[in-house]
Amino acid sequence: MSLCAHACPRRVLIIGGGDGGVLREVLRHETVEHVDLVDIDGMVIEQSKRFFPAISCGFSDSRVQAIVGDGVAFVKGKEDLYDVIIVDSSDPEGPASELFGEEFYQNVKKALKPGGIVCSQGESIWLHLPLIESMVKFLRNEPISFSQVQYAMVYIPTYPCGSIGAILARKDGGGEGEQDLSVPTRPVEQTTLANSLKYYDSEVHRAAFVLPRFAAHLNK
Repeated sequence: MSLCAHACPRRVLIIGGGDGGVLREVLRHETVEHVDLVDIDGMVIEQSKRFFPAISCGFSDSRVQAIVGDGVAFVKGKEDLYDVIIVDSSDPEGPASELFGEEFYQNVKKALKPGGIVCSQGESIWLHLPLIESMVKFLRNEPISFSQVQYAMVYIPTYPCGSIGAILARKDGGGEGEQDLSVPTRPVEQTTLANSLKYYDSEVHRAAFVLPRFAAHLNK
């Protein structure tokens, strides 16, 4: 979703995602030249390689640098490096709590190139609406002030309540990349992805940003 909303994503950072699933999907995009994946638990990466080779296949790609480390620390001090940053975190309790915090996203914004997009695991509107409202608010306001912030729903039958969300935010200054996040800049039907996907297409992309009435204020 985040890569299709970007005009030409070349450099991508994945924070978390040690199973390799997000990495595999990122590498499907022909524009991608380099991916850094930072996961705090190296055992997750190794066990996924061992037991889930179809999911973890991206780790063998020459475009990928896998780093075992703290994603919060990794983004500190980086500026204008990435077109897209994907935060594939666990729930906001314990070790992952900082990945839902204001200071982390200040550093994420600095690490993005002008027009860059961050896409974060956004929990479920059915279970975590106050948390989502809080995140959307601080992403839109000073001192972070992303130019666009929107919430998208994704339907996953195995997740609690049958859905999970993504919070997408765009850094300003991207020119052509300023198109609305809810409209795919590179329609999936026009890419090499078209024949390999069973769920996602341009209509699903747009529809993901249409929220139930009780949560519609997140995208206004």
